[in-house]
This record gives sequence, structure tokens and C-alpha cells, in this order.
Amino acid sequence: MSVTDTNLPPYFILTGPPGSGKTTVLDIIAQHVGTIAEPARRILAEQRRTGGTATGDQDPAAFVAQMLETAKSDYDLATGRTVFDRGLPDLLAFTQYYQLAEKPVHAAIEAHRYRSPVFFFPPWEEIYENDDERTLDFVGAAAFGELICTGYLSSGYELISVPTGSPKERARFILDRLGD
Repeated sequence: MSVTDTNLPPYFILTGPPGSGKTTVLDIIAQHVGTIAEPARRILAEQRRTGGTATGDQDPAAFVAQMLETAKSDYDLATGRTVFDRGLPDLLAFTQYYQLAEKPVHAAIEAHRYRSPVFFFPPWEEIYENDDERTLDFVGAAAFGELICTGYLSSGYELISVPTGSPKERARFILDRLGD
């Protein structure tokens, strides 16, 4: 697959370990193309707001199931050129991390293909911060990033590393590679 593969919808992914700058860059990209926010952060915020238990520390299986349904719905509702903060192959990292069945995720990955290459944000300790949804320490986040790489590569995607720099520089790097 390549970024110019016109048989696939013009859907692109930003991925990488937690705290690597994806969301900040996505906010800049949103000024130019459609974007979809990360499912995990949306689900965790909703679970916290409602007192739900579909979180990684309370019910990992329910958390991953909700992320799977949200990611499929996001894909199905997207129109035109769209950049996603995480895609379905990210869920393979979650299934590995929580030791859950991968079969439903693999089926969704095959049915919902994005364009390649996928934009990978490497771990960057200087910008890493914890928050309500990002509770891993930097070392744990970097290790999770390795699981993400493995999930994308095993799903047939090419990864392109987004260089460190200002959020605007990183956004320009991505926008310049989205194609027409």
C-alpha cells in the first residue's frame, strides 16, 4: 500500500506512544483537513465522567471493546481526507498489553484499511507529561510505543517517523506528505 493508493479512502493515521505530541499536532492539522480524535482518551474521559468501569485498570476487555467499536464508527463516519489520532492497528498494542484476544481487532483491521505510510511519533521524553488519561511513566509509554510499531508492521503498514521539532514543523512534515 502507498499513500497514493486510490483504492483506499484518503484516511491517514498519526500514532506513537502516549505523550509523543500527536494530539497537539492533530490540532494544527485540523486547520487544513478533517481529523478524528483518539478513541481511548474520549472513552476514558467519558468513563471518568459517568463513573463507568470500561478503563484499563478496571475492565480492560470492556475498554478495548469500546475502543474497537469507536474506531470502527469513526472510520465509517469519516468523509474526505481525514487524519486519525490512532487507528485500528493501535488496538493490537492494547490487546498485547492486557493479554486479550486479538481476533476481533484483526478482523476490523482487514475491513477498515487506511493509507500507508502511517505517521509514527517516536517517544520524546522532553515533552512527555502525565495527565488524567496518560498514567504510564515515560519508560512504560516508550515500551507501549514498541507494541504499537509491531501492530502496524504486522498489519502490513509502513511507518514513517515524524521528526522532533515544533508542533507546526511536525504538522507541516505530515501535511506535505498527504498527497493530493
